[in-house]
Amino acid sequence: MEIVLLVLALVFMAFSAVLTAVDSAFYALSRHAAERLRAESNSKALSAILDEAESHAQAVKFWRIWFETASAVAVALLVSQWIENVWLIGMISTIAMAALGFVLVSVSPRRYGRSNAQTVVQSTATLVRFLRLVLGPVTNWLASIAKALSPGGADGEGYLGKERLRDLVDRASEGEDLDEESAELISSVIDLEETSVRSVMVPRTDMVVLDADHSFHSAMDLFIASGFSRIPLIGEDTDDIQGIIYLKDLIREIHGLQQAQSLADLARKVRFVPESKSAAELMQELQQESIHLAVVIDEYGGTAGLVTLEDLLEEIVGEIDDEYDRSRAELIENPDGSIFAVAAASIDDVADHFGMHIEEEDVDTVAGLLSKALESVPVLGSTADVHGLRLTVVALAGRRNRIGKIHVERLETDASDHIENDEDSSDE
Repeated sequence: MEIVLLVLALVFMAFSAVLTAVDSAFYALSRHAAERLRAESNSKALSAILDEAESHAQAVKFWRIWFETASAVAVALLVSQWIENVWLIGMISTIAMAALGFVLVSVSPRRYGRSNAQTVVQSTATLVRFLRLVLGPVTNWLASIAKALSPGGADGEGYLGKERLRDLVDRASEGEDLDEESAELISSVIDLEETSVRSVMVPRTDMVVLDADHSFHSAMDLFIASGFSRIPLIGEDTDDIQGIIYLKDLIREIHGLQQAQSLADLARKVRFVPESKSAAELMQELQQESIHLAVVIDEYGGTAGLVTLEDLLEEIVGEIDDEYDRSRAELIENPDGSIFAVAAASIDDVADHFGMHIEEEDVDTVAGLLSKALESVPVLGSTADVHGLRLTVVALAGRRNRIGKIHVERLETDASDHIENDEDSSDE
């Protein structure tokens, strides 16, 4: 009897360890890798698991807990063969299972499952499929209960859910495993799927367009002035987009390498997209079609704006400046002594311009200084007086309507205060 209980305890513990590795591998395996594994293996069991991933995941969890419980019961019965005290039996069994379970069931199998996800999933597919069939409809009930208790924890397919993934990224960034910049990059990729094209596009009012009346040379002047390499060609108005003019095509025409009669002959086909489309989905489509610009239309079929591949990339990696962007002056002086500063202009540069000293520990830019003074996100027209300066948002950036230009002027009261202070000190 003792040998039977010992064997059962070891068998149950082994099954529990295997299912722990399977559970860990199941969530570590990406959907793309799983589909590739399905195509390579031609396994019916694996195919069935991937088709009903959530129900099989719940089945694995159920049987893992069952085998852990069964092994604990077997150990308790084994200890009872040698000891009669019930309390002592419980204590010894608990200590034994806690030690063995932590090392042999929880830690080691989970690490192995994460490190060898494809191998584990492929080799245990038949076992997982059998355990799922044994439970029958019970598995579906378990899946329904799990969804009700933890909405959003999984994406309905048994794979790592977005909220859980965000939590893992946050936890990793808090330690030394992941730096803050990498964590922000991963979070941006996750958020891109939930971002609509409307929030990324260049609005219709900020679009630079050409019309059919432009000559080739006047069109070239507009390309040079705007710095763009692709500009939409319109008909009667902005709602009538007839095509996209490429700078390369225009250069070839001016140099006599093409025989076009008008800009309409140079126009390439327009890619139209709805403003509600996912930014992540559009990025993938533009990459596959080798297109860098698309025109965004609203629900009425009118032009809402345009979006470029660069706009989509900036949602992930932040603002991308080329050689021309970096050459733009951050501070432009006005005749009255005030200045126009770009949002990213340094506070120190502004202070040096006005011959003053500004100390701020939390912010480094003019936009950050204004946000801190307002204690909110600045919008067009926002103004605040800080450190003897008046900051006013006078323009938005072309992409996503971010703060573009801030007017900075020195307050007269600041100068008068210094005069009064000087007079007071001289009187003394």
